[in-house]
Amino acid sequence: MRYQDTVLGLLWSLMKPLALAGVYYVVFHYLVDLGIDDYHLVLVAALFPWIWFQSSVLLATPAFASNGPLIKKVPFPRYVLPFATVVNSGIHFALSMPIFIGLLLWSGDHPNATWLVGIPVLVAVQLVLLMGVLLFIASIDVYFRDLEHFVEVVLNLAFYATPILYTLDSVPEEWEPILLINPLTALMEAWRDLLIRNTLPGIDLWPTLAFALVAIIVGTQTFRRLEPGFADAL
Repeated sequence: MRYQDTVLGLLWSLMKPLALAGVYYVVFHYLVDLGIDDYHLVLVAALFPWIWFQSSVLLATPAFASNGPLIKKVPFPRYVLPFATVVNSGIHFALSMPIFIGLLLWSGDHPNATWLVGIPVLVAVQLVLLMGVLLFIASIDVYFRDLEHFVEVVLNLAFYATPILYTLDSVPEEWEPILLINPLTALMEAWRDLLIRNTLPGIDLWPTLAFALVAIIVGTQTFRRLEPGFADAL
């Protein structure tokens, strides 16, 4: 329905991330050369999963607050609202994968059987991480609507604090421990290792796994505590 009145339709879901990737590629490969080999692959392999994460958080933060009439009138599992947004953004991510495969083949590389295991693992980790974060912030957003604007600011900061435009290896050593505090760092590096090097996620993914576990527990408990008051607050 988002694209039903447009000429290009669903193609817009692919053109937007591609246009963004094109801008970053020109800036950080030609104008400010970071000296990273196959920068187009390095960039896109992390940018596409990030767009899934970012769009999910931005769109699902008001999932409960913006659906007051539905929550008041229709009994249904409320967690479906943020979950549907995450899945919708995940479908857009899946649709972008053929583009990455095309870039990979154009560069002389190709995916192998590790993708059959690695992609479901990373998708599951990112899904759990997203749902944990969103159950927490979407529940609080019902009572504190300023949170939507705060989340947008945090996401802008997180984008530059996560190795997306650059790699973890390209930053000074003293900054690496600081970047590794960010749970998205290990996740984006794992996507890169899988999509470019056909390497399965390993022990380096533990910060993301630990944060995802804590997030889903805290998010679920917060949602359960606050959900009974949604109808009154809305």
